[in-house]
Amino acid sequence: MKHKNPTSKYSVRFLVLSLFIISTFITLSAQSADAQKLPETKISYPTIQPAGFFQQHFTVDNNKDNPANFSIHRARLGVKGAFSEKIKYNFIIGAVEPPNRTPALVNGFVDIEFHPSFNLRTGQFLVPFGLEGPEPIFLNPAIERAFPSRKMNTYRMFRDIGIKVFGRYALVDYSLSVLNGNGVNVTENIDAKDVVLRLNFNLSDHFLAGLSGQIGKYETDSFDIFSRQRFGAHFEYKDVNSKNRYRGEFIYLDKQTERNTNEILMGGYLLYGYQFSGKFESIGRLEYYQPNNHDNNYYGLTLGGNYFLTGKTRLSLNLIGYSETENFNDLQYVLNFQLQYIL
Repeated sequence: MKHKNPTSKYSVRFLVLSLFIISTFITLSAQSADAQKLPETKISYPTIQPAGFFQQHFTVDNNKDNPANFSIHRARLGVKGAFSEKIKYNFIIGAVEPPNRTPALVNGFVDIEFHPSFNLRTGQFLVPFGLEGPEPIFLNPAIERAFPSRKMNTYRMFRDIGIKVFGRYALVDYSLSVLNGNGVNVTENIDAKDVVLRLNFNLSDHFLAGLSGQIGKYETDSFDIFSRQRFGAHFEYKDVNSKNRYRGEFIYLDKQTERNTNEILMGGYLLYGYQFSGKFESIGRLEYYQPNNHDNNYYGLTLGGNYFLTGKTRLSLNLIGYSETENFNDLQYVLNFQLQYIL
């Protein structure tokens, strides 16, 4: 009986990845430069502008049960604009949405601008908790949000339905939301609502630090109503002149799971990025996640880079190594290449 050569298998995978990268780069490099700005004209309301993005992945890992795969990871399309100078809207549909890859309403909200220090958002929107959570995924320096951000997120697709007041006073940006608590496209069966507060302190032109808090209740599959609270701290330093970027978050989640039992989860990440030129940025991200039973700890390292073709349209390559044990004897890796095109 002939034995398969594992080296040959991985060589074929990486050859396919190389060909995909080269062909994608050649295709997107043919895009023309940004259009020249048109002369300023008087705005006629309502305005409408197409919005959305497309993410294609090629993924390979060291798990023999996971074949190398091309996939459409996300594909979103919609419109944004303004009904008047003070009333703006955003409606985005996801044709493909992880993890179950089914269509879904992503954004559906209206902003009413009363004053720089007081504005109102109503509808379905990104929940303002932390740094990565309320940031659109196509702006994240890595291909995906950090593992702790995803694991301790209590809202499906990082979004929920409700209302938010937000604005800026002096050096402080604030947002206060009242939400159902069940995530996107889902109504709620209980009266209790989630309250989420985030404060960003703009300590300089390049540095901000922030705090987030969430309190609320949720309904279990057995129709019990339990409490949960989540707290976080974050920071970001980004200076175009020095070409350096630093960001990090720490999150603590206290979730009641039985009448007299609470589950405590905590974790965070640190990310460093360096802009070699206007086109290329390298990144490194350390991640740590710890549940209270210590059976499923997570230690991760992401190394990668972004090549910006035009605007936020980019090619990204991330190598993620991770382990669920402290001695790293179960080290796993995932190599993920992404083409991201922004309208």
